[in-house]
Amino acid sequence: MSLFQEFKMLIIKKDFFEAHEILEEYWHTIRKTNNPYKNVYRGFINAAVALELKKRGRNNYKKVWKTYEKYKPLYKQKKEFIEIMNFLDSFKPF
Repeated sequence: MSLFQEFKMLIIKKDFFEAHEILEEYWHTIRKTNNPYKNVYRGFINAAVALELKKRGRNNYKKVWKTYEKYKPLYKQKKEFIEIMNFLDSFKPF
């Protein structure tokens, strides 16, 4: 199972914290590199965090979701990223 398939499965199960953890583990390996997709992963991580914050009743979820949205132009670089973006947008918490 690919990283994104696992991420999506966890989002569907509303296990947002684990979804965040799955991508963050990989993101830590690329965050200090020149990997052109490191901010894509950062954005997707923020989407999962926002959903978890909403689930826990925390009001700052909107601010975190806006961070996910800030990176949207980057998601259009690859078909796989567009699919994840569309998937996550269907869970928009507000």
